[in-house]
Amino acid sequence: MTTGQVIVAGSGASGLVAALAAAAGGADVLVLERSELLGGTTALGGGRVWVPANHCPENAGDSAEAARAYLGGLFPARYAHLTEAFVANAPAMARFVEERSPHRFAACPAYPDYHPERAGATAGGRCLDMELADLSAMAPQARQVRVPPGYLPMTQAEWEGWRFPGRFDWKLLRQREAAGLRANGVALAAALADGVLKAGGRIETGARLTGVTTGPDGAVNGTVNSTVTEAVIDRGGSIERVPAAAVILATGGFDWDEDLRREYQPEAQRASFPGNTAASPGNTGDALRIARALGAATDNLGEGWWMPMMAVPGEEVDGTPYPRSLIRERAVPRQIMVNAAGRRFTNEASPYNEVGKAMHRADGGGCQNDPAFLIFDEEFTRRYSLPGFSSGAVPAWLPRAESPGELAALIGVDPEGLERTVAGWNKACAEGVDPDFGRGGNVYDRYGGDPEAWPAPNLGPLTEPPFYAARVLAGTIGTKGGPVTDATGTVLTEAGDQVRGLYAVGNAAAFWTGDAYPAPGATLGIGMTMGYIAGRHAAASVE
Repeated sequence: MTTGQVIVAGSGASGLVAALAAAAGGADVLVLERSELLGGTTALGGGRVWVPANHCPENAGDSAEAARAYLGGLFPARYAHLTEAFVANAPAMARFVEERSPHRFAACPAYPDYHPERAGATAGGRCLDMELADLSAMAPQARQVRVPPGYLPMTQAEWEGWRFPGRFDWKLLRQREAAGLRANGVALAAALADGVLKAGGRIETGARLTGVTTGPDGAVNGTVNSTVTEAVIDRGGSIERVPAAAVILATGGFDWDEDLRREYQPEAQRASFPGNTAASPGNTGDALRIARALGAATDNLGEGWWMPMMAVPGEEVDGTPYPRSLIRERAVPRQIMVNAAGRRFTNEASPYNEVGKAMHRADGGGCQNDPAFLIFDEEFTRRYSLPGFSSGAVPAWLPRAESPGELAALIGVDPEGLERTVAGWNKACAEGVDPDFGRGGNVYDRYGGDPEAWPAPNLGPLTEPPFYAARVLAGTIGTKGGPVTDATGTVLTEAGDQVRGLYAVGNAAAFWTGDAYPAPGATLGIGMTMGYIAGRHAAASVE
């Protein structure tokens, strides 16, 4: 064992669970957050957490065996030991979070896994939302959580009941905002931060981890069985070297580093940068650079949690462009997605990661499905909405025209191609089936649709002018590449040896899921579980 503090770099859910686990294990814990606000990408997202075989009654029929069967063909076989670590520890992580923080999970019994056709999939219960959290009852520092543009303190169950902005209980939502009641990632990050503080951990904002020193003599050598001895911290331009027994990298991915994105990410991702990521602006690859300096092996640098997105002019977070994710809008009737040839290229209602992969697909040496456009008609605007807008509110900057052909000419899409595609789509809607991509053919598609639409929740023609187009960006909610770890979260060198005391979790690590995205909340579920494992392991290694 060694003596010293455990330093956690990053205050997203993965890092905060790691800090909470280390503090609960008796370690002296310091969380560093480079921003002045807490929560990282977690606070900007939905805050849902995927936990197979969890303790909620709605998930009573689930099992670890079913989860293994479901994940077995999705994740790379070379990381089977990490898949097993997740399945074996996720339920304990969820119980631990409830025991050690004010966060309370609420199961989503109707929210399906993303690949319902696979063995071991469930139609709901694994995805955990939350009960509303009262931030006014938390430690003052825990309340200093970043809030995304257009934030609403709405639970998943409420969305299922309301679905569309015209039905939201706006008075209730505004009352919650005034009373300090929160949901989503804001609530999750605040509750975890509150748990860390009450467990004796410290959180320091405006402090950035820039390096880690290893070796008994303090040399940065990256040799076999090197051991963490110091953390290098930038505190507002003042560089300090702080003794550390363990460092847990939880700084997120490299979403906002243009050079790394250009080097590793797919062409469509590079073409849309900047302004095509919902990750925190502080995610600039700190963990990747620190780990590489210590000889760490890296993997999965070309992958991400893909998300089709829409830019709103002038909308920013921390002074950087911040887009809105297109999730539910792609599943309802009266809209389609097309490429520059005016053709549909995927099932619009499928999971966002699958749509992202379709946008990246290279044919003939280039990405034929980027740029892409969401095409919809006037009836769509009356019944549904674009993300963050109310029903009937159509931004003035959106292109519009009286016919699909005229619209195509405005946005640089082949007019004849779009006319043919719209005619074919309208025919498919009249017949009640999508012969090209099977939209509406599974329980996940239908979950996001309009249950009151006829003849199917995902199908509806484009017939009412004017017609509109929104540019769809090939976006991401986090890159997946980083240092490779073992099942304890410890970083490994190129030779396969441990860098003792150095851990990486969440998107700061090489996310061993490959190109797969199994279910809603999987990013947080896996990241928080690995944080739980790493925090416990670090605490056990410190006197």
